[in-house]
Amino acid sequence: MGVRKRLSKKKDGGGDTAIAASTIPVHDELLTGRTPDGKDPDTTQSNITYFSCVAFAVPKTRDMLQSLFNPVTPKTSFDIITLVTLSTHMVVALVLPLAARRAVLMAGFAFWRLCYNGGLGWILNWQSSRHGLVALFKRNGWLDPNRGGRVYTWLRSELEAKMGSGYSFESVPIEFNVWLLYRQLVDLVLLNDFATYFFLCSCYLGSANDTEPWHAFLRIAGGLTLLAFNLWVKVDAHRVVKDYAWYWGDFFFLVEQSLTFDGVFEMAPHPMYSIGYAGYYGGSLITGSYTIFYASLAAHMLQFLFLSLVENPHIEKTYERPPLAIQVIQKSRIRRMSAPMSDISDSAKGTTASVGDVCKVSIRERPTSLWHPELIVFKNFDLLRASDVLILLLLVYSVGVPLCFWWAFGHSQLVFVYSAAQCIIWVLFRTLVLGLLLRKQSTSQMITRWYIKHGGDGEEAFSSWRAVYNTATIMTYGSFGLVALITYHWGDADFGNLILFHTLGLLLIAFHVWSSRSVYETLGDFGWFYGDFFARDSSMLSLAPPDIKLYYTGIYRYLNNPDKVIGQAAFYGLALISRSWSVFALALLLQTCNFLFSKYVETPHMEKVYGAQIHRDSGIVRTVKKAVNKSIGQSVFMDEVAYDVARAGNSETKLPENMSVASLLASTTKPMKDIFLETKDLLTTTTARLAERTLPSELTKLDHAGEYSIKLISGAAWRASGKGAANKNAKHVYYLGESIRVGWQTPAGHSRRDWIGMYPVTANFSNQITTASSKGCFVYTHPDENLLAEMVVGDSIFASSVTGVVKAREGKKSSLVEVLQGEALFSSSALPFKVGTYELRLHHGGTHAVLAQSKPFEITTCDSANIVHLFGADTSVDSAVPDPPKESELDELEQLSLALLTIANKAFAVTDSHTVGDPSSPNADGPASRTGGDVVVQTDVVEPLDSVHDPFSLSEVLEEKQARRLGYAIKEYFGVEFASDVLIYAAKHGATVHDVAKRILEARQALSAYSLSIIKP
Repeated sequence: MGVRKRLSKKKDGGGDTAIAASTIPVHDELLTGRTPDGKDPDTTQSNITYFSCVAFAVPKTRDMLQSLFNPVTPKTSFDIITLVTLSTHMVVALVLPLAARRAVLMAGFAFWRLCYNGGLGWILNWQSSRHGLVALFKRNGWLDPNRGGRVYTWLRSELEAKMGSGYSFESVPIEFNVWLLYRQLVDLVLLNDFATYFFLCSCYLGSANDTEPWHAFLRIAGGLTLLAFNLWVKVDAHRVVKDYAWYWGDFFFLVEQSLTFDGVFEMAPHPMYSIGYAGYYGGSLITGSYTIFYASLAAHMLQFLFLSLVENPHIEKTYERPPLAIQVIQKSRIRRMSAPMSDISDSAKGTTASVGDVCKVSIRERPTSLWHPELIVFKNFDLLRASDVLILLLLVYSVGVPLCFWWAFGHSQLVFVYSAAQCIIWVLFRTLVLGLLLRKQSTSQMITRWYIKHGGDGEEAFSSWRAVYNTATIMTYGSFGLVALITYHWGDADFGNLILFHTLGLLLIAFHVWSSRSVYETLGDFGWFYGDFFARDSSMLSLAPPDIKLYYTGIYRYLNNPDKVIGQAAFYGLALISRSWSVFALALLLQTCNFLFSKYVETPHMEKVYGAQIHRDSGIVRTVKKAVNKSIGQSVFMDEVAYDVARAGNSETKLPENMSVASLLASTTKPMKDIFLETKDLLTTTTARLAERTLPSELTKLDHAGEYSIKLISGAAWRASGKGAANKNAKHVYYLGESIRVGWQTPAGHSRRDWIGMYPVTANFSNQITTASSKGCFVYTHPDENLLAEMVVGDSIFASSVTGVVKAREGKKSSLVEVLQGEALFSSSALPFKVGTYELRLHHGGTHAVLAQSKPFEITTCDSANIVHLFGADTSVDSAVPDPPKESELDELEQLSLALLTIANKAFAVTDSHTVGDPSSPNADGPASRTGGDVVVQTDVVEPLDSVHDPFSLSEVLEEKQARRLGYAIKEYFGVEFASDVLIYAAKHGATVHDVAKRILEARQALSAYSLSIIKP
């Protein structure tokens, strides 16, 4: 089973997917790697993956510590640099005075930590998004024997010395060799990061002021325990992931191998970044220094940022959910290759004839909550929704009024008694009273029966339960916070201890927020509100998942019931911050009540509904049992064996698929805003003027500058208006979402980094230099192989190629000049998805010096009734939508559904650019032969949706950018405004194009009815 099978187990391991993405098995067998280079004719035409099909045997790598510190092992230049820097830190720690030593080592630790999380993180993100590091080596030819020269010779000798005799430089692809070089950089940074921290800790030994000897003993013993635990975590993690994942190998290539998750990976999510930094806090305990503690905390937070911004996005798109472009292009190519042409024509006829019938099919009625999601704590709060306003008023009366009374009149003891009593009441109501109701619901469906008896249904019963439970949750948090605020005091605490209490309290609150978000992301709305007490299958409730089964994913992989164990961390954090035993007692009460709720309400229901699917031990417990058994040498915990056997025999138990400063200044006061805008205009104008005096001098050195030109190719709006034939000077018009084709012309010797950008006509002050950002709306005119090395699936910036070579005369008396003519396509992400007037600018060689400009053109909308007819003439788009029936045969909802299908396809369209032709064979028959052997980029615009009953998102996930585009298009074309959050939420619950169209129709009818009523006499 290969790593690629992770795509079919999208959520396997849940929150631990990061680990899954970066792990390979323990076996020492020879691994097979696959790189993103090359093409396999059996797969690339019907399937798209990140990595094509060039396989190679992955050589074994040497252990870093042995190769670096073993005197017998030959040393490379990178090893020598690493050893020298490590020695420098040691000299600093031994020679400099204490104060200077601390300052230098603290600066060194900060430098290497930023190099790790900032520098290495930036390189990895660049490599993940653009194959940037590999493309850099390809562009410069550093690993090419024909172009690399001395650099090639030196790098090859370094790698061969590092890898030893079992490694052949020529037999592995460039991706593997670049990864080996990146490993050298990682070793340099990580070892120096560790060394500076170790020497920094040595400078602060003895900083603690222990009043009793046993205090020092407990502190040092605790620190040593954390260090030993940290060492075990790192060793066990490396046992599982090996060098491949330890050095982020899957950013460069994939290996074909089954994945193994055990040991430390069952204890915590991302163990190398979470519990793998326990040694930092062990060092803080041993030294007893607040300085070391806060430096460790800052470094740990940087590591979590690295995880969130670098690793998690890469893992998600590689193993969990590929980007939209991957999914759309894969669907398109499979669609084209799977069905015979005869079947395609028959299917089109059948689908065309049944479009009206499809729209008339009774789709399960979706409740209002699908479009207007209900409150979850304070998420989805709507100030104009009655229930939300009532909850806010209740919170103000219960918390705000006592606070105002306390601040105005004092009587702190009275206010404390009131707030504590209120907190106890809400705690008991949320856990015991609602727990009793939920238990009755589990045994006899009491709540549902009550609503049916009084004219309601199961949907209404669940909706009302959600509102009551959410209100109780909000009031529990609010009343608890009120008690903590009233009892908050500094007292006579030492300032250092006071800051420590606040820090630990805030960390517990942050941990609580993270765990709650993890629980919600795993359970969703249905599980968060105990939906399985109200429904046993997906047909009973609209928010129910397709299959109601017990899955141990996300945070539940490590804890069977996170809410019972760590769900009250924030309340203990408030107790630390307030330094109040009363708050601690209330937190303990809440923990006890939650334990009773879990034991007498949740657990019996889980056993009744899910039976053998329930795990007896959590991941942490299983890991501890294995460690004890291994250390003692016998199986002390026999339950583990029985559990594993039962789990293996149970077919149902399986893991599923898993302000900027500028904004702040602009929003303060009106005078400040005016000053800001004037300053911004002045800086922009000054920049433009300076640029006009510098960059245009490059243009004077260009040969045949007069041969650069760009012109617009008419689109659907232009053809429909007929203005082209009547007036050649008429402004070009394009419809919102329509691809824009541009013809360009350049001399044959032009820069291969020339590019065309699209801008609003008022964005730039100068015609010679572009000062505004294109915001991704640009296309290279004639990219060469060096540029194309950075091309990834779904790129829209390479959608251009040469269509022919002609001879042109620049002047009347000048000689003929060879001129290239080509065509560029602005589509998908290269389009400014906004109505307005724009222009195109052709720029020189990767700069912002303007070579040519187009005439202004307009992006506008058409009447919604004409959308299908006008956009249907676009033959450049790959779409499976059949020709629609005549409008006279469709009612209003059917016409609106087809129009929305067209617009949604435009909003979600993906550019499929890929190279064709072999530059090494200029005489071959194909596109390359017409352009002097150049690699030709062939571009298609692919639309994902086939019919109105398709979900308007892939994999029930709608990204924020897509939601904003679709929401804007609906507003401009149909006159109804939907917030992006509404569309994202509806997509999450499987809303189809027809569902959205019906919602638009209902909204238009409501708005039009109101408009008509106010003009009646």
